[in-house]
Amino acid sequence: MSPLLKLLLIVAAAVLVWWVVTSVRASRGTTGTTFTPVDELAPEVQQTIDAALSRGELVAAIKHYRAATGAGLAQCKAAVETRRWKAGG
Repeated sequence: MSPLLKLLLIVAAAVLVWWVVTSVRASRGTTGTTFTPVDELAPEVQQTIDAALSRGELVAAIKHYRAATGAGLAQCKAAVETRRWKAGG
């Protein structure tokens, strides 16, 4: 088998794998992360998260959000980072 034919087969296999992965991701229908904004949580939880963010403790703020909502890690991180961004941090 010639080296050029081997190269073509490898490229074709890579394209096929890429196509399958993108098709599976598209069929799931999830294109973004949705979350409950920190503004919609209880005032005590908002204050706890804001205090952790003001101390620079992003992980602690995410843990507080997660304890209050039970959301997944990606949603918690997105919500807390959005809160931090809105606060100018």
